[in-house]
Amino acid sequence: MPQANPARLEKMQASPKGLSPAWQIGFVVLIVVGLILLALLSTPPQRAGDLPQTQLVRLDGRSEMLQSGKPTVVTVWATWCTYCQRQLPEFEQMARQRSDVRFAFVNDGEPAQLVRQFHDTRGFSSAVVYQDALRTVSSALRVNGYPSNFFYNSRGKLVGEVRGYMSPEQLQAALAQLN
Repeated sequence: MPQANPARLEKMQASPKGLSPAWQIGFVVLIVVGLILLALLSTPPQRAGDLPQTQLVRLDGRSEMLQSGKPTVVTVWATWCTYCQRQLPEFEQMARQRSDVRFAFVNDGEPAQLVRQFHDTRGFSSAVVYQDALRTVSSALRVNGYPSNFFYNSRGKLVGEVRGYMSPEQLQAALAQLN
């Protein structure tokens, strides 16, 4: 039976060497610089409960931000959502009756042509339909289903939210809380 070489055994049993101190310091510096750049380049977080401050595109192509100044109902929706297909015309009807409240229908990331077709077949005229191609509103509001409805007072502060379909009676009750 051949004998094992003691020098070879010693090499095999030795634990692998870690990174040199210079490499360790380099990695730490790289991580710190990356975190600083991330903090500097990212937009400041929006205060929870404030009307989302992001550029949205209306179907006529104009870009604008949601503004405070009067109570606002923001509904985040999608064209394929059956509850949205039912709810949005009901909200539009309420928007025609309540000019003191702004209704903003924010589509969540679908192509403009599809949103326009949905809009045109339903004849929305009082509520403003926005296309949010980058999904910034749904991200800011942590939308996880459609429709998602957010109610803001005239100062732009969130006073209520309903995730899911709202009947006209539920909408009336929510609007009463805005005053």
